[in-house]
Amino acid sequence: MLLSLQAISKRRDDSATRMTLDDVTLQVGRGQVVGVFGRSGSGKTTLLQIAAGLAAPDSGAVSYDGQRLDRLSSTERLRLRRREIACVWGSRPPQRGLSVLDHVQLALLVDHRDRRDASRRAREALLACEAEHCERARLEEISDGERQRVEIARALTIEPKLLLADSPASNLSIVEQETIMRLLATLARDAKVAVLITAGDAQALIGADPVLYLSGGRIVDPHGTRQGGTLHRFPGRARLAAADG
Repeated sequence: MLLSLQAISKRRDDSATRMTLDDVTLQVGRGQVVGVFGRSGSGKTTLLQIAAGLAAPDSGAVSYDGQRLDRLSSTERLRLRRREIACVWGSRPPQRGLSVLDHVQLALLVDHRDRRDASRRAREALLACEAEHCERARLEEISDGERQRVEIARALTIEPKLLLADSPASNLSIVEQETIMRLLATLARDAKVAVLITAGDAQALIGADPVLYLSGGRIVDPHGTRQGGTLHRFPGRARLAAADG
């Protein structure tokens, strides 16, 4: 498995007893799309931050490609995020005045890549994400759905092994949600990228397999039983409603 989280727990910053994540275990392999959904505050973003090495768990182990992230230096973790682990943060506001092409190639330029190669990769990524028509537009001029596809294109420029996406389809239409999931599924299948994606609603994760239901920092099966470390396939909406009730 490319990414492995074993018995991850993380306390809330303002509490010694309340948990953001509580005994969560999951694995993501190359070519796989794993979905995590849950309400606001359920721990989804914290889960991705820990998977990216941006935050450390209070207990448990995070391994990426066979190496423990907590045993790497901050410089080594940063290098992984620049070269192998791509992150798409759904809540990041657009940088006004910046063109789409400049935005997409920025990560490569910050990593001191050749400008001509960076532009080529950016255009290829935009084409792969069906956003090539946005190339010359400013970020604030494009739609929310286009912006999320642009953000995925930006992540693809580094040719990642692992893609972490934090609610990229939030507040999008069903058509745009399906487009996002189709793009990620194609990426996983064709480039053998491991994808871990979160959403507030299970509907936005159709196509991911398996899907993990996260509630109160723990994995919850559709029948309401909390089981740390167990992955569950996509549950029906009626069963989910019963579990929440």
